[in-house]
Amino acid sequence: MIEKYALLDEPDKTMFVFEKNGKIYGHIVKNKTEKAAAKFIFETGKYDNVEMLKEEYPPSP
Repeated sequence: MIEKYALLDEPDKTMFVFEKNGKIYGHIVKNKTEKAAAKFIFETGKYDNVEMLKEEYPPSP
């Protein structure tokens, strides 16, 4: 894992950023709550760099 960050428009979800074969991709995970465990939502497409991924899925400030 390269990094993780909270998503701007979805504060209850976290992006986990990975690299494989020179491409960057992310897993969006619904955060753990008192009543539910963390849950994998989906995997993004492949990007050339982290900045391109963050343009598509912006981090919260």
